[in-house]
Amino acid sequence: MNVSKLQKNHPLLLEYLHDNGYSRSHIQWMKRCIRLVLNEGSSPGIESYEQLYWHEVEKGEYKETAQVRKTLKSVLGCVKRFEQEGIYPQPRLCHGFMAPTKSYDLLGDEYRSIIDHYERTAGEGTKVAHTIYTERRAGIQFLLHLQNAGVASITNTTERAVLDFFFDGEKIIRGRAYREKITPVLKSAITLYGEPVRRLLSLIPSIPKSYSNYPYLTRSESDKFRIWLEEENTQLTLLDKAIATLAYYTGLRGTDILSLKPDNIDWKKETIHLVQSKTGMELTLPMSAIVGNAIWDYLVYERPGSGLEDETVFVNGCRPYNKISSIWDHLKNVFNEAGVRTDGGRTGVRIFRHHLATALLGNRIPSPVISSILGHTSPESIIPCVDADIEHLRECSLDITGYPVAKEVFES
Repeated sequence: MNVSKLQKNHPLLLEYLHDNGYSRSHIQWMKRCIRLVLNEGSSPGIESYEQLYWHEVEKGEYKETAQVRKTLKSVLGCVKRFEQEGIYPQPRLCHGFMAPTKSYDLLGDEYRSIIDHYERTAGEGTKVAHTIYTERRAGIQFLLHLQNAGVASITNTTERAVLDFFFDGEKIIRGRAYREKITPVLKSAITLYGEPVRRLLSLIPSIPKSYSNYPYLTRSESDKFRIWLEEENTQLTLLDKAIATLAYYTGLRGTDILSLKPDNIDWKKETIHLVQSKTGMELTLPMSAIVGNAIWDYLVYERPGSGLEDETVFVNGCRPYNKISSIWDHLKNVFNEAGVRTDGGRTGVRIFRHHLATALLGNRIPSPVISSILGHTSPESIIPCVDADIEHLRECSLDITGYPVAKEVFES
């Protein structure tokens, strides 16, 4: 191993850890791994961080479940990424050390060229990064499926191999959404491979669009959840309450709540203004008193200092104070306190977007207004919410008193 780069730059890594409040034990572990690389990395037979890791495990006779082995792997991974990519450690950041091979890396040259060409051309257009990422990922999975089925080139594609990606012989395993993600990736490759790509596109089945009934919040569940948000003597943190209040009353996506910055909030005008991470479109929402108070209480009484140049509103509670990576745990805390869905059922942030939409539909708010509040870019996005608008669905029911029905139909 060439350790000259780490020899020169490792003081910067240690300085970063000190400046960002990492614990003494973590810094000691980092020093240990740096010394390990510098002292053992140039030894004969040690050509990679992976080999160094296994050498140390065997020398120390660490069992697979030993905590020291897990810590060694994690910290040595941080050193590797800093030395090779210049990336400093971050909480919950996967450092890719001894990670399984990525699906993209398993593709053959022809299939990789299709993915590379799509990513390059899509990036020059108007698609947002999230859309490019999801379509690219779907394209990789599809092409890897073909490759694993023995189709090494698109010129050899068979209808059976394509259909097996969508059907398992009994039911649909990947629906229309997958089809719509794969198609742009393949269409971009027409300029590369021409007719074989057109033939492949013709083999992709036409899958009808379907909507499953969403497990919406019932009125009693909603009331319990809301009441616990307003309770003072609970085990909930102010962070739990602020995040759950935002999700419940605004219907914001989880990524937008996580990325909320102080300048997104206009306290004088009582509005929240942001650029949606999914669509790239601007969104302005009124901020009710209960939402504003929940955020304010968290900022004033609980939020720790950060020191981040580009601060987010919600940060984790341990040093270094960075943006939290998930809001599910905070929502789950409120569900548990309220005694709602403790035995299972959907408890993620999407259920609150759905709940807000159905509540507005129930109050006869026009669909375009609801879509503007939720930041939809397609009018069809509101359709799944209609299934939960029970009161108005009842208005569409037919009177069957004029039709003969055997009494056994209504017997339990």
